[in-house]
Formats: sequence, C-alpha cells, structure tokens
Amino acid sequence: MKKKDLKLNFLFQIIVAFLLTSILSIAVANSMITGSVAFTSEQVKSVYVPPQPQPQPQLQPPSQSQATSPEIRGEYKLVQIDIFQFLLSFFIATSLMLFFVNKFNGKYLFEFFFSAVIIFGAQGPFGIFFSWFNALMLSILLVVFRFIHPRIWTQNFIIIIGVAGVAASLGTGIDPLFAIIILIILSFYDVIAIYKTKHMVKLFKGMAEKGAILALIIPKNFLLWKNKFSMIKNENRNEFIFIGTGDVALPLFFASSAFSSGLIFSISIIFGAVVGFIVDHLFFVTQKEKRAIPALPAIALFSITSYIVTFLFVN
Repeated sequence: MKKKDLKLNFLFQIIVAFLLTSILSIAVANSMITGSVAFTSEQVKSVYVPPQPQPQPQLQPPSQSQATSPEIRGEYKLVQIDIFQFLLSFFIATSLMLFFVNKFNGKYLFEFFFSAVIIFGAQGPFGIFFSWFNALMLSILLVVFRFIHPRIWTQNFIIIIGVAGVAASLGTGIDPLFAIIILIILSFYDVIAIYKTKHMVKLFKGMAEKGAILALIIPKNFLLWKNKFSMIKNENRNEFIFIGTGDVALPLFFASSAFSSGLIFSISIIFGAVVGFIVDHLFFVTQKEKRAIPALPAIALFSITSYIVTFLFVN
C-alpha cells in the first residue's frame, strides 16, 4: 500500500488533537485533586469537589508537621461515582437523545444540549486560571463564539476544552478498576451500536444535521481548520474524518481516574490510547468499503494493557 493511501496527515492531526485534550484533562484532574489553581495561592474548592468535614479541635497545639498537613490546610476529597450509576446514566442519556432525534425536527433542542455539555466541561480548564464565575462566563462566551463563527477550528477548540473538563470531572471520582470495567462494557456496546443496531451512526448523523456535531472534525490538512462547516458536504465527505467525543473522553476518563495513583499511570494510559488511535486509523483507511467503525475497543484494549504493564512494573 502506498504511503498516501494511509492518509497519515489525518492521523497526525488526530494524535495532536488528542494529546492537547489529554494535557488539559490531566491539568484539570490535578487542579481538582490538589485544589490548586493559578488565580490564587490559597487552596480552593472545585466546582465538582465538596469539602471534607472540618477537623476536630485538638487539645494540644499542633506540631510543625501537623500544621502543614493536608487535613489542616483543608484539602478536599472527591465525590465517588458508582459504576452502575455511571452506566445507567450513559444508557439513559443515549436513549433519550436517540428518541429526540427521531421525534423532533427542530435544531434548537440539540444545540441547547450540545451547548450545555460544552459549558459544563469547559469550566474545568478555565477554572484552573479563573474564579468560578469568570470560568462560567468564559465557557458561555466560548459556545456563543462557536455559533456566531462556525469554523472547523472553533468546533474542534470547544470540543477539546469541553471533553477535557468532562473527562476529568467524572474520572477523578472513580476507581481505576471501575474505569476499566466501564471501558470494557462500553467497548462491547460500541461494536453492537455501530455494526449491529447501527443506532449510534444514526444518532451522530441526526445530531450533526441539527447543528450539534459531537465530534472532532479532522480535514485532510491543518489549513482547512479555518474553513466553514459548509464545506462538509456529501460529495467531499471522504476529505474528513470524524472522531466521536466518547472515543476521546473515555480514555481520558480512565487516565484521570488513575492520576491520584501517580502521573506515570495517566501517561501510560494516554500512550496506550494513542496506539489505539493508530490501529483504528489504519483499519479505517484500509477498508474496501469506507464506513463507520467502533473505535473504542482498540483504544480501550491498548489503554488498559499499558496501564497494567505500568502497574506491574512500578510495583
């Protein structure tokens, strides 16, 4: 096979976009766990993190080591997410979106849903540098800018910002083992939803037609990022690759869950995900008949394998 048939320019953009999202997501996870942000030297409470109960008064004056301990400084613990609750919420949300795509022709409902997800997620990265209120306002302005300036780069920018925040906010509240179970279950679901029922393909197309493209748009070269959405038409659809938000968010959800165990674990998961993206890309471009593929299984397989190898090596 010729080099041009591998479409490595697409793959390079996919990896760059994923790594940018990964850096942001890990930065958000660090901010949420440590409570440290750029706009103040004081430890703060994340939007997603409730405070611990206040420590009991001590009868004796605290020693020097106690005075600087995390408990005395008021460190915050993360909300633990139940695995069943997570999966149930995922399936309910998917079912509702599919129902609305089939029953509603208007686009405003889907644009609202799309905007709400991005605003929620974008507060994570913005919250590292700005206060809660300013982060919220910037998140809203970001979405507004995307709609008044519909370009490929604005779409990808808000997806990167939003996905980074959502992945970190959910991932830091779950144990890595549970994250692995979720990835395995959703990988099987991805195969069924793409190849058997095909409802995920229908859902993506339906929401895209209504102005809510929940995906990274990867054109054949970086220069096309400045172009309008209008260039994405059926006749030149082969000049674009769409990377679903779930395929980006779920490995980062796993990486964020492992972050509290050490940065090396998160890096290994991200590395494994990159390998998974490479395998998916090669499989996609070598198909005789181009069609959507379930990307999550390969991403999950290599992410989990890389995590396990790192875990065994470190221990």
